Amino acid sequence: MMRKVHMVLPHILFLVLVILIFMPSLDSVDSYISFLVVAVVIEIAVIAKRKSSVACDIGIILYLFLIIWEYTTAKAGVKNTMLYPAPENVFGIFIKDYAKILEGVLSSLKLLFIAFGIAIVLGVGLGLFVGLSDRLSGTLLPIVRVISPIPPVIYSPYAVALLPSFRAAAIFVVTLTIFWSMFMSMVLSVREIDKKIMDSARTLNLSKGSMILHVLIPYSLPGIINSISVSVSTSFLVLTAAEMIGATSGLGWYVKYNSDFANFTKVVFGIVMIGVVVTLLNTLVGLLRKLLIRWKA
Repeated sequence: MMRKVHMVLPHILFLVLVILIFMPSLDSVDSYISFLVVAVVIEIAVIAKRKSSVACDIGIILYLFLIIWEYTTAKAGVKNTMLYPAPENVFGIFIKDYAKILEGVLSSLKLLFIAFGIAIVLGVGLGLFVGLSDRLSGTLLPIVRVISPIPPVIYSPYAVALLPSFRAAAIFVVTLTIFWSMFMSMVLSVREIDKKIMDSARTLNLSKGSMILHVLIPYSLPGIINSISVSVSTSFLVLTAAEMIGATSGLGWYVKYNSDFANFTKVVFGIVMIGVVVTLLNTLVGLLRKLLIRWKA
């Protein structure tokens, strides 16, 4: 009985939210269409995952949050609507400002993908090189363990001052964020590989290149994907912070620019968009994990 109530509750809350959206608002709000679309998208996702209790829990939390937000801002009427914008106004920003929003998302993703590409090549390449050498790994790992915990965003002012453009500085800082976890994961994977696997590879007279391509990299692949998964949120956070310092585009710049003009409706929407983009990136990494590591799917 309780399970049935739990499974139905998100849909009841969805109906409550829809009714609340159509109720008259005390303060002026923009078109409710965008907000309604958001609610419908959440409902479709909950229905698609209806057999999952976790999806139901997430749906319940999201609907309760949106109901409270809608009621307190649009229906009950808060005193400071500038600081506490109604959800209709926040989600309506996409319709008004979609060109700038999409430009910001593409700008941020472009920098992020460039940084990821550089970090993966350097992290995997140098990790293999260091991991295969007892002397290098013994010397460098203690140093890396001291340096890697330093937040890369600390280097942002120096990178902006020393590098020829903000774009180069942002790529450097984000690459550094991803590189350390990638490098450490690769070194430890190579160092910890079962000796029986390596002995079997040598028995087959594999060349060093073949051993790297067909033994070491496949063995290290789960660790590489896990490093990417961990780095996605952190690197996007660092990128957003870097964009707030001196960028002229990107989601971080969008939030900072609008906060300077006290346009908190756009600020809140920018924050929501950052959460959406990070969620989509994590979903993409999850799909990549299933595709590349099928034996663990």
